[in-house]
Amino acid sequence: MEDATKPTSLGEHIRQARIVKGLSGAQLGRLAGTNSSNITRIESGETASPTLELLRRIAGALELDLTDLLAYFGVDVPPAAPTLRAYLRHTYPGLPDEAVREAERAVVQVVERYGADH
Repeated sequence: MEDATKPTSLGEHIRQARIVKGLSGAQLGRLAGTNSSNITRIESGETASPTLELLRRIAGALELDLTDLLAYFGVDVPPAAPTLRAYLRHTYPGLPDEAVREAERAVVQVVERYGADH
């Protein structure tokens, strides 16, 4: 039997993730660099194909995997290494948000110091 709480559309997926994070549409809009009416249109299905850049920003704001959102368009992205944020959240679920941001900043500094490309 299929999970009744599993989102069946992109908008539903985003709305559920936003609610779990305790964010309003306006708050998500600010975090994603768009206005709340764009979020409302995506969640309602009125905007069925938001731009990739907007999806990327929404995924980042909600700490979602972009590939999960792209799956609603039939885009199959090969598995990649998890982001540092996803890895830390999974491995150390008790870390506060500030600790995760601090770890990300530290990695950026190391990459800049050694000139590594990604």
